[in-house]
Amino acid sequence: MKKDELEELFKKSFDNYEAEVSPSVWKNIKIGLKWGSLALLFNTLLNKLGINIIVAVITSVVAIVGTFVVMNWTHKTPETGTSETTKTTLVQKTEVVVPPTVVAVDNKEQPKESISSTNELKVQPTNTAAETNKKDKKNIESVINKFSEEPIASISASPVGGTVPLIVNLVNTGKGKSNKWIFSDGKKGNSESNPVHIFEAPGVYSVILSSTTADGKTATDSIKVEVTGNSSITAVPKEFSPNGDGKLDVFVLQSKNISHMAAKIFDKTGTIMYKSDGVDAKWDGNDLQGKKAQEGIYFYLINAEGVDGKKYEQKGSVNLKR
Repeated sequence: MKKDELEELFKKSFDNYEAEVSPSVWKNIKIGLKWGSLALLFNTLLNKLGINIIVAVITSVVAIVGTFVVMNWTHKTPETGTSETTKTTLVQKTEVVVPPTVVAVDNKEQPKESISSTNELKVQPTNTAAETNKKDKKNIESVINKFSEEPIASISASPVGGTVPLIVNLVNTGKGKSNKWIFSDGKKGNSESNPVHIFEAPGVYSVILSSTTADGKTATDSIKVEVTGNSSITAVPKEFSPNGDGKLDVFVLQSKNISHMAAKIFDKTGTIMYKSDGVDAKWDGNDLQGKKAQEGIYFYLINAEGVDGKKYEQKGSVNLKR
């Protein structure tokens, strides 16, 4: 085939040819015709990048710009246009970093106040000390005057306690001339200056002195005397021989400071040979019928009470010889 023929063939083939156009292209062409080249560019980016990416980018930009605008709008003050954040920062720096001149002024003023307080303290103790000295002087004078006056009635007793019988020596060391002594043990009082009193039973007793001076002034004084019991029971001898020779003829149960005593003497069979309810007991070796008891060992039992109220129970034995 010739060259001219080929050209003619291609020419006829492409005279009625129409290429397929993408719908998006037609859409872009319509937007460009209506809104111009800027809209065409935006639509192209939308087609290339996608709607999600475009929305994310626009949202980020709007957020940044909006934040910047709000911050500048909110923190501006009408007077100076300086933000409150900046002011806060300046105030904090001013409070933390104190200028040396301010510290120096404070250090200079502080000693003045201290000196003033010290002066006031020095003056006040001086006045207080003076007042205290006056009060102390008055108190000392009062005490001296009180003790310089000799008492009218003043009891001195020796001893003030002990066992019965207790002998107490009493003295009026006061300046009273006329004395009256009263004792709570029931014995009669006396008017001696230095009496001696005997307490014969256990107990706590009062001694009262009423004394009068020559010019008629009267005063009283009193003391307490404690008397304790010293009771005991003694069986003597350990053996006796009631034969009438005058030697150890009697068995004696002796007591001291005993108010009551009940004594019984038994033989080996438990038969009562002797009994007594007195303060002392004496057995002559005869039974209750008056018959002589045989030689041997006998037993005694004592129940007693002392003058101090103490109870006694005592047991023992004695050997009888003829």
